[in-house]
Amino acid sequence: MSVIETVTGQSDVRDAGHCQPHEHVYITQTPALLTNPELRLNNLAASIKELKLYKEAGGNTLVDANPLATGRDALALKTASEVSGVQIIACTGYHIPVFYTKDHWIWDTPEEKLEEMFVRELTEGMFLGGCYGWPSYQTDIKAGLVKAMLTQEGVSGRTRVLLGAAGRAAARTGTSLMLHTEYGKGALEAVQYLTELGLAPERILICHVDRQVKDLDIHEKIASTGVFMEYDTITLFEFHDNESEIRMLQHMAGKGFLDQILISTDPTADRLKSYGGRCGMDYILKTFIPRLKECGFTEGEICRITRENPGRALGK
Repeated sequence: MSVIETVTGQSDVRDAGHCQPHEHVYITQTPALLTNPELRLNNLAASIKELKLYKEAGGNTLVDANPLATGRDALALKTASEVSGVQIIACTGYHIPVFYTKDHWIWDTPEEKLEEMFVRELTEGMFLGGCYGWPSYQTDIKAGLVKAMLTQEGVSGRTRVLLGAAGRAAARTGTSLMLHTEYGKGALEAVQYLTELGLAPERILICHVDRQVKDLDIHEKIASTGVFMEYDTITLFEFHDNESEIRMLQHMAGKGFLDQILISTDPTADRLKSYGGRCGMDYILKTFIPRLKECGFTEGEICRITRENPGRALGK
């Protein structure tokens, strides 16, 4: 039986249902909130209300994409899951620099120690806190995914150390790894490095490549490695409209990559209805999928993108 590791325990991957693999449910205790108001998802009641709207629209599972020491709260995520009925997969790993102070331990902890921390969060339980000091209180709520990122420097310097710790932790535990990229830059080099560490391409989810939907050559090159293309900028209309996103999806499906496509919204507070935003976590179900159907995607193809592919990408 293939399973997914959720904040309420393991679940049969066949019960995952509609799954959006890059969402943000609740964020607290991070310096990023001080200067980035769009990241202030720190009202648990509002977060639960948003999850309920997602559930009512047909959503069943999602990934909360904030990892260790970036405002992730394992206890809050478990409560939100239990109250809303939505299965939540939490992340360990590391995130973009805005989430950390300049003297944060993420920048100087040895790679082996970071790897062990990530493995512990996957196999024993996630830690609370960590935004301002080394975390000490460990819960029994396990992470089910590893988060990693690339900056403009690519796979070099400190980023290479962090990516190495994340990749080895994922490979050791049979867990998938979600890789934040800037428009897909550096993704090919990162995939090569991660596979050298023992992580199979089908265990890797590449994020944010659809922040640009004009040059599809890079999309094809990344997908040709066998990774999942996590298209997560739906509702980010400053990058593109729905029609451009759908043309990209049609192109990639036509090139034979349908079974590697995932879709999500990567929301901030200004795009979550329960925080006064404009779209909602249920936007894909209520607006985007109907538009996919109008543009020729069949029920079977949509099921593969929103149910079968996430199950393969996140199950172990």
